[in-house]
Amino acid sequence: MTEQRLNLFATRQPRLLWRLDGGFGTDGAINWLLPRRCRILVKGFSARRAAKVVHQVPDDAWIEVGPQKWVAAVPNPVRYVRRTQTVAVNWITPTGKEKCALLIHQLFDQSPAEIAQCYNARGGMETEIREDKAGLQLVKRRKHAWNAQAAWVVLNDLAHNLIKWTGPWMWQGSTFENFGSLRIVQDLFPIPGRLEFGGRHGDRLQKVALLRSHPYALEMQACLQKLFRELKP
Repeated sequence: MTEQRLNLFATRQPRLLWRLDGGFGTDGAINWLLPRRCRILVKGFSARRAAKVVHQVPDDAWIEVGPQKWVAAVPNPVRYVRRTQTVAVNWITPTGKEKCALLIHQLFDQSPAEIAQCYNARGGMETEIREDKAGLQLVKRRKHAWNAQAAWVVLNDLAHNLIKWTGPWMWQGSTFENFGSLRIVQDLFPIPGRLEFGGRHGDRLQKVALLRSHPYALEMQACLQKLFRELKP
């Protein structure tokens, strides 16, 4: 389905990297992907296999990549239909519990630390999804009709893109620079004020007035000026 939606024809497959979590890390799924000429970076499905491999790695093979987190290149515990390499990951949770995983990949020019960093980059996307669910209230607001719910999802996508578009420049240098979607939606968008429209047809925004006593009003005014300069024809 993904191939059809994104028009991933055979000529484009070699430029494609499938970065998948453990739910898609079965041997069958990996062997299904590999003949398609794409590259993979997949977390192995079997926790038991990961624990067995991790505990066989010599102590001097581990490389520290973060607080209480280590990686090591290991021999492939499974032979797949095409060449792959495996990186073992071992870490200690804040509660003191040991965790381990195997990353099966075809990024042969990258080190174990780079492989782990590439896989962990998925976390940024997951954080954005969680922020959208909370900040844009995608979960709380449900529509009974399918078409209405589909339209609601599209509106959320549009709001997400607008917030991300403003991030690198509109909020730069302000208190809001590190705000996520949740704080932008809940703390900035509800600032009391009014909009004044004019022009020939009365549909041209001419003024945005914010409640002066609001603690964010002054800085928000400066951010809005950046926005209007960007949108000025």
